[in-house]
Amino acid sequence: MTAMKTREEAWALVTSRLETRHLRFHMRAAEACMRALARRLGEDEDLWGITGLVHDLDLDTVGPDLSRHGTVGAEWLAEAGYPEEVASAVRVHAGHGEPATKLEKGLVAVDPITGFIVAATLIRPDKKIAGLDVSSIRKRMKEKRFAANVNRAQIASVEALGVETDEFIAICLDAMRAISGEIGL
Repeated sequence: MTAMKTREEAWALVTSRLETRHLRFHMRAAEACMRALARRLGEDEDLWGITGLVHDLDLDTVGPDLSRHGTVGAEWLAEAGYPEEVASAVRVHAGHGEPATKLEKGLVAVDPITGFIVAATLIRPDKKIAGLDVSSIRKRMKEKRFAANVNRAQIASVEALGVETDEFIAICLDAMRAISGEIGL
């Protein structure tokens, strides 16, 4: 098994491949949520966090050709010496295969909830995550036109890990609140 890279090495890889500010914010949010979910499940927080941090590192490169998203990132991660489980989760989260491991299932659920929480925050008058709560997010999830591109089924898929959707939203909301200054919320 390949040794895990440090968080600093992962961030250096992300910043060398990805310039888009909002994507970097998204990836930091995914890192925080993945760490918190790993903690809840008794999994390796560093492995899960780094997977969240690197999951979209190829988006500036693949651009509108999303059929390559995930596969390009997984190739870069393999070349950089990341464990196969990280590369596999990056590939699977982008729709290249069915999630089979806890790590893959976690990333599939975390990816869309971070964007949904950001959208719910940005419609608030103060545009701050501090006052957002689970019930507000659940209410917005029922509105099909709100953040219509967010896959609600992917968010709810966290239940396959034994975590109720409301608890998952709370976990991610708390994780994102803790880094709100770093992600512009």
